[in-house]
Amino acid sequence: MLTLSERYFCLSMKPDESQLATAQINPAPQQVISAGLMTAVDLNPGDRVVQSISVYAGPRDFFHLREAGFDGAFQVGLLSKIGLILMMMLKGIAGIVKNYGVALILLSAIITFLLAPFTIISFKSMKKLQQLQPMMDTIKQKHQNDPQRANKEMLALFQEHKVSPLSGCLPMLLPLPIFFALWSAVNHFVGLRGAEFLWIRDLSLPDRLAKMPFGLDLNLLPILMCLAMFIQTKLSQQASQSAKSPFSGPLMSVVFLVMFYQVPSGLVLYWLTNSLVSIFWYRVAVS
Repeated sequence: MLTLSERYFCLSMKPDESQLATAQINPAPQQVISAGLMTAVDLNPGDRVVQSISVYAGPRDFFHLREAGFDGAFQVGLLSKIGLILMMMLKGIAGIVKNYGVALILLSAIITFLLAPFTIISFKSMKKLQQLQPMMDTIKQKHQNDPQRANKEMLALFQEHKVSPLSGCLPMLLPLPIFFALWSAVNHFVGLRGAEFLWIRDLSLPDRLAKMPFGLDLNLLPILMCLAMFIQTKLSQQASQSAKSPFSGPLMSVVFLVMFYQVPSGLVLYWLTNSLVSIFWYRVAVS
């Protein structure tokens, strides 16, 4: 099978199963790709051979390809399989609400709700860390000249009270595998192409609210996401002052702003919703 593809569409060709074929890239003008399938046959005088090749030209979408019998055009790994499940959920929700922006918000809210038990446990662990802060300060003061002894007693204190010093970053790290699976699927999901939501003209592209000097775009959605993540990390710091890793401070939100600034706005909308709903669950956990 030979497949040529770009982000959303592909051209795939395959011969009958009884035929052996080799793919070949042919000379072509600049910015044009030409390819074909070749089969070798032995013919005697008077012999006649009929060869057939099936062709698919359409969306680079697993479900479209499978329906046409071309599901082997692209290899689907574990992460992509999870992404396909998420795409089925997204298409189902969009079929009800008739808007992919609203569907992404609802999908993010649903997934965050499903992860809520783990998030609440993490927030409660952070609350316990805050309560243990005076004891931790005492250990640090007592063994200020012996860091190894201080770390050993600190670890024993955490084990005794069944808390984790890394709990502050878990609410943001838990949804990441699901998000990356969604990312791998959304990048080729033709349904978002040209889909509008509020000021966003195309959910498959950055939101591009306005043009700035030096040819830069003002993408509002990643900035809103950064602010939401900053609030989320500030709440984590208040609940667990001992967590001083970069993941527990504002640096993580800035890193995500840089990472997300040029990605499709649909993905940014998904993660913004995740951060806002996580803040809600924090309020539930500490109340």
